[in-house]
Amino acid sequence: MKALFLIGESLTDFGGISKKIIAQVNALKNLGLHVALSYLKADQKNKFVARYIDEEKINEFSSNPILSQIQWRTRYKNVYDYIVENGIEIVFIRYIHFANPFFTSFLKKLNKKNIKVLLEIPTYPYDQEYQELKFTSKLVLHVEKLSRRRFKKYVARILTLTPYKTIFGVPTIEISNGIDPSSIKMVEKDKSNDNINLIGVASMAHWHGYDRLIEGFSDYYSKPTNNRKIFFYIVGDNDNSESLRYKELVKKYHLEEYIFFYGRKSGEELDNLFNMSDIGVGCLACHRKGIEFSKSLKNREYCSRGIPFFYSETDLEFEESNFIFKVPPDESPIDIQQLIQFISNNHFDSTQIRKYALENLSWGKQYEKVLKELFPDF
Repeated sequence: MKALFLIGESLTDFGGISKKIIAQVNALKNLGLHVALSYLKADQKNKFVARYIDEEKINEFSSNPILSQIQWRTRYKNVYDYIVENGIEIVFIRYIHFANPFFTSFLKKLNKKNIKVLLEIPTYPYDQEYQELKFTSKLVLHVEKLSRRRFKKYVARILTLTPYKTIFGVPTIEISNGIDPSSIKMVEKDKSNDNINLIGVASMAHWHGYDRLIEGFSDYYSKPTNNRKIFFYIVGDNDNSESLRYKELVKKYHLEEYIFFYGRKSGEELDNLFNMSDIGVGCLACHRKGIEFSKSLKNREYCSRGIPFFYSETDLEFEESNFIFKVPPDESPIDIQQLIQFISNNHFDSTQIRKYALENLSWGKQYEKVLKELFPDF
């Protein structure tokens, strides 16, 4: 079976989303599909300059940033031609809210060719994410809202991380964020002190809620009786508005000796930080974007590393696990004393935590479920 995996973003060496996409494509290949990947290429200013399918450039976009934005959202002819000429039978689309009349026309043409289209919606509902954005982004969402009403005519299934049975009138298949076990190393711990080290790996958005943890650190260290040392390693975007806000909070509360900003890390550098860490920090403020249920990739990566972790949303695959700690989904500071008790009162077996990930959370298992629903004889 031939497939195309279509995304509306670029790939980077360090990005968690890029790693996820590559892992998804590899999982489909391991299941026996012949998969091509269609992606965008960006310049040093993060402006999209071309669309590729594997190594072949199929579209080039204007050097004008406004025209470039319009072109990548509207030019689907070459993608359609590639699909038809190469006998593609199924198209997986990572859908990040780029529908417009050109996109729905593209879906309609695929439907006429009896090509199955699956939309993966990483976050749902998502309209609330646009409330604080500028007018042009809200205009894009308005066009998207009008266009997505037509999905039910042309889309076979929507892949979702939520329990919703239908989205936009389209039947769903509930999946989980998966992992690629071969690409993630289990922690190798060799601790010689009583300190507790937290690690948070994120792109630094307001729903990550690290400000709640910083406030919790401030409360904890303001009490002289709290003498056990706890540290927080922040790994990810180092200069966007949210990370700058975190840095200001750290400075405000004089926490520079306890909270460290490492910027983006990958490979051995990231492995070494995990080897120093006792617990992973998940999303602490999904409620800020109206999300109750989530299947965070971050949680699954921590699990595959073999370390416990904590978060505030409802993640059904971990709720009964003894290696997770739940914090309230509100604006309260994180209670550091409770967190310390959770870590101190439990013995965590990294091998068993990773085993859970390998047996339940691989992308291969997720896509096997999807393909069996669509093709019972698969």
